Amino acid sequence: MAEHTAPQQTDRDDRENMDIVADRLEAALERIARHLDAVRPAPHSTELVARLDGLIVRLREALDPPPGPSRD
Repeated sequence: MAEHTAPQQTDRDDRENMDIVADRLEAALERIARHLDAVRPAPHSTELVARLDGLIVRLREALDPPPGPSRD
């Protein structure tokens, strides 16, 4: 017989999974920042900063989309 997961448990699991992902992302970004500090001034760092800024914007939109019509 299949076990039914209660909605509260699923929501808590989702939040915990997002916390784990956020912790890993934060650690990765910290490693990138330390690396950039060690190699400055590198000509490619401006391009990397722009790419990371774009990624951060996309993550913010995915986690908390702005109010308005759906993008689907």
